Amino acid sequence: MFIPKGNILIDEVSLPFEELEPMLNNLQNDGFTGYVLIKTTDSSSYIFMNGGQMDKAIDVDAASDAINVYYVQRLLNRVQNKQLLVSTYVLSSRMVSVLSMFFAFQQQYAEYEVRRRDFAKVLEGLESSQSSGFIKVATKSSAYFLLLSGGEVLSDRFSRQYGEIVCGVDEVKARFDEIERNGATISVYAEKDEEIENRRIQKDDELEKIKELMIRAETRFLGGGDVVKVDDYVVRGWGIDAKASFNVEVENQNGDVYEYKCQAAKRMGGYAGVTKAMMERMGVSENEMVFVKPI
Repeated sequence: MFIPKGNILIDEVSLPFEELEPMLNNLQNDGFTGYVLIKTTDSSSYIFMNGGQMDKAIDVDAASDAINVYYVQRLLNRVQNKQLLVSTYVLSSRMVSVLSMFFAFQQQYAEYEVRRRDFAKVLEGLESSQSSGFIKVATKSSAYFLLLSGGEVLSDRFSRQYGEIVCGVDEVKARFDEIERNGATISVYAEKDEEIENRRIQKDDELEKIKELMIRAETRFLGGGDVVKVDDYVVRGWGIDAKASFNVEVENQNGDVYEYKCQAAKRMGGYAGVTKAMMERMGVSENEMVFVKPI
């Protein structure tokens, strides 16, 4: 999926990983509003900020277009050993609120040829369904994006355009007039606000289940096997019977993921108990932090 660019601060600069976290810290301290795009050979990752506040990161797989939502630190773990192309784009606060939900959008129109009347019908449908998202418009002379919030085209009294995104009442009207004269091709990525909120809650629930635990080496008798032991309080918090055996993913600090069986245990606290053979396989050391989630 493509995401419209805002006003450019940095555009596809090769950046060592060691400089990425200080850059993010500087943007936070400066009260930045917009998004940071981190490209690797296999994915594009977006970190949205609003007034310097950042919450989650959204990752798009280059091969499959699959979208995943991560906590920022998990994303940074995944890209630390890769070649990075970093971009930074300024947006308005409302634009960030819309685009940061793009993991919930669906493609509703693809390369649909319209004149003004057809375009008006598309907008009426999006307005009646109270949908948010974005529209890519391609005419003979230009290509640009319009953003929607609750079915209304976003305008901004302080700017006519943020990078590829057209805003401002007069500017939007002028583009509508151009569509009436010459026609255009549109692609729409949007979803009803109610469904976006449902998907946001679902993603938040999924992220809440990810626990950062400290590795603890355990010596086990024969038959102990490759099993991760976590506190029964954590297991119950996952909504799983503490007597059950189930599977978990364990992610190390390099972003490598391993799947194991898991069992609840008493008095584990913030630890994940594993064998030394499992530690060697995952490339982790005792007291190192890992991410654990049920699957």
